[in-house]
Amino acid sequence: MHDEIIQQEDQGSTPPLRLGGLNYAWIVAATGSIAMFCGLGLGRFAFGMLLPSMSASLGLNYTQSGILGFTNLIGYLVAVLLSPLIIPRFGTRITCTASLLLIAVSMLGMAFTTSFPLLCALYVLTGIGSGGVVLPMMSVMSHWFFPSHRGLALGLVMAGPGFGIILSGFVVPKLLPISGLLSWQTGWLIFAVVNIVVAWLTFTLIRNHPDDVNQNPFGRVPTSPVKNKKKLERSNVKLLVHLGIIFAIYGATYMVYVTFIVTSMVGSYQLSEATAGGIWAWIGLLSVFSGMLFGWISDHIGRRLGLALAFFFLAIAYLLVGLTDWTLGLYLSIILFGLVVWSVPVIMAASAGDYFGPAAAASALAALTFAFSGGQALGPVAAGYLAEITGDFSISYMVSGIAAFIAIGLALLLRPQKSA
Repeated sequence: MHDEIIQQEDQGSTPPLRLGGLNYAWIVAATGSIAMFCGLGLGRFAFGMLLPSMSASLGLNYTQSGILGFTNLIGYLVAVLLSPLIIPRFGTRITCTASLLLIAVSMLGMAFTTSFPLLCALYVLTGIGSGGVVLPMMSVMSHWFFPSHRGLALGLVMAGPGFGIILSGFVVPKLLPISGLLSWQTGWLIFAVVNIVVAWLTFTLIRNHPDDVNQNPFGRVPTSPVKNKKKLERSNVKLLVHLGIIFAIYGATYMVYVTFIVTSMVGSYQLSEATAGGIWAWIGLLSVFSGMLFGWISDHIGRRLGLALAFFFLAIAYLLVGLTDWTLGLYLSIILFGLVVWSVPVIMAASAGDYFGPAAAASALAALTFAFSGGQALGPVAAGYLAEITGDFSISYMVSGIAAFIAIGLALLLRPQKSA
């Protein structure tokens, strides 16, 4: 079924590149992965690697570091609120391209300033751009893939941020001041150029709907009718709130980890910045497979059990660094976190399509992401405040582990989806 408004955006557009007999759904998914490499990998997760040098040169304390991360999430929330209006009007192709260019502009601005208030303002724009990449790119997979392969496809899309973590882990420690710019400013400049290139690639390859290239969604056609209403029904509100609470817990806990684990490695574990960067890159390498692994698992055992399994591993990862300063515990935590980090967003995006139908998937995912973003916003600020009082982030990691166990119980209370 056509999305009439999205069709209008593509009328008169040039046909996409033809890459042999490969179903174009996989080209869209692969391009989405590259876009997510910039939108999340560089737009958000590179911040954790740049934060120690930014804090040192600007004299930031833990609370200010948390505030800077919080500004990015304010922007992300703005994108979430605007997405139900923007995505139906402009489609995934235009929305993602414009968002990547916005990220590039904001990073160029950060490359040429040392003003903390201005950095906060620019990082809001980066957050808006990140949300403008993530939401449309994840929701469009419900158009391109049937439930039988939707989790795997979303896992491929979420492999992109892992490469961003790898790049920042290896590149950031090697950055040097150039022409009066500090090392972290050089990093933002490099990332801005990469975003511009990927914006061009996204505009060239992404299409909003299989009908735009005369193809069908990829996968096994569901045996039972698939919901395809464009608006969420009132009867689904309770389910949406249930999923939203689970997603908010994930947002708060994982954001504490990705924002401060490098700072903990340098401070609490006495590792050098280069060593911490190498370990951070390992998180990125492992995370490349996490979304595809748990997307595939949830395709086979269901979204409900997939969520519970993911939160179990997250809980162990958090508690390993919260309950001990054992270096081997840190390494085990890194491995577990990397293998499971993108599992929850992938399963949530797949659930939006499964429970609410492809046409309403974007609206459902926007509502879920709003809850997710709220958790992300509160997590780093609360963790930064606790660190000011206690001197490290151990208590924050412990609380994250407890919250993850609560999420396991909430996930098991979900009803199994029937659309597949």
